Amino acid sequence: MRMATRDRRGHEIYLTEERWQHICDEHPEMLDHKRELLDAIRLGRRFQDSVRPHVYLYYADLPRLPYGNTTIVAVVRFGYSPEGDENNFVLTAYQIRRRSALS
Repeated sequence: MRMATRDRRGHEIYLTEERWQHICDEHPEMLDHKRELLDAIRLGRRFQDSVRPHVYLYYADLPRLPYGNTTIVAVVRFGYSPEGDENNFVLTAYQIRRRSALS
């Protein structure tokens, strides 16, 4: 499985089966939220990681997440293939609770 979407800037970002399995193993609250993860990338806001400039965090506030969580965060690595094509993929994703979200 390899699912892809585009962010609001037009960058293609993909999610592999291996990365999805990692996400579900490490963050089981994400198990039923693959569509929401891709939506967070497609529609959410992003910011650049201050330590790793090739990594961006996308986030979207969503209703009805489990355990009182309000937001899905997707961690995406940007890069290029040896041929020079964009190679942007999801490293991990998780949920958080933000006080100001959804209020």
